[in-house]
Amino acid sequence: MKIKNKLTKFPFLLIMVISLGLFYTSCENEFAVDKISLSTDPPVIKSVSEAREDAPVQQGVVENIYYIRGENLGSVTSIQYNGFEAGFNPVYVSENFIISKIPEGAPYISDSNTLRLETLNGVANYDFSLLALEEFTEEIIDGKSAVILHGGDFTDVNRVLFVSGTEETGDLVEREATIMSVSQSQVAVEVPAGVVQAFIYVFTSRGAVIQSASYGFNYPLFTDEFSPGWEMGGWDGDNALSSSIALGSTSIERFATANWGGLTFTPGDESEDLIWSDYRTVSFQIYSANSSTKRLKVAWNDFSNAEFYITLVPNQWTKFVLPMSGFYPAGTAPEKITRIDFQMAAEDGDSGPYLYYLDQFGFIQ
Repeated sequence: MKIKNKLTKFPFLLIMVISLGLFYTSCENEFAVDKISLSTDPPVIKSVSEAREDAPVQQGVVENIYYIRGENLGSVTSIQYNGFEAGFNPVYVSENFIISKIPEGAPYISDSNTLRLETLNGVANYDFSLLALEEFTEEIIDGKSAVILHGGDFTDVNRVLFVSGTEETGDLVEREATIMSVSQSQVAVEVPAGVVQAFIYVFTSRGAVIQSASYGFNYPLFTDEFSPGWEMGGWDGDNALSSSIALGSTSIERFATANWGGLTFTPGDESEDLIWSDYRTVSFQIYSANSSTKRLKVAWNDFSNAEFYITLVPNQWTKFVLPMSGFYPAGTAPEKITRIDFQMAAEDGDSGPYLYYLDQFGFIQ
């Protein structure tokens, strides 16, 4: 299956415009007739279709647009998804067709899994579950790098793809993920080999498809190995590669012998330019092997930014996702990143030594 679209949620008005364009000719007269004569029979729902492909589905993505088809729908008074009122625009209602948006807030984990449509003449219930993807986290499961997808209802998930690039740019790559476990609220999958950055697509046997935010890095600086050309250095301490990991197989061990010891990363001649304005966030994970909380200074281009500290919680991996906009006043950031430093905050009055591990370090657009 070729994935072209990288949107999970679609603006309601845009879909309405598309919908009206597709159905203007076929529905214009139907709507007009319906306003004159409406059936007094109870409603019947025959199918629900996802708006982009107009293909029947048994599960819908929260905040997406759907076409409800059936009979005797014109006098509709209520549309509910798992008991949550959706509302509707009477302009887009006919005896046989309704355009409906699944509202934010509709419960996607429910015992009912029911689309309920009420008219002046009765009620129709239709088997229809909901799907939402709230976030993903990363873990090591049975020695394998895994992503845990959080949300629901994942009961009928049967396929997960990691998709990089696009057909338009000629670099589309789709990697099938091995599903490790499925529950109503979580799906665990093994990260396919070769993935650096991707969007995660989740498919269900009920016809729903949902996409995650970007996974991985657009510019990985260190994930098991350094990005080509980048080098590691520092002062007042020792650096080494380690098997104590957050993910993958290798991390960086930093042992600082003095209270101002620093770990430094610099690009070499073979490295691709790292342009500041190209990226929204920098992300990394750190394990602090110290008995108490420590602080670490994050510095750019030989300490050209204002002082910026992160807190290291002892004896656990902590993931940091830091906005690039938070390091410099607006308009003063450098064009290129030429050096990155992590320095112990000696002003806290602790003389060291310090030990920590750095892993999964990179930049996200």
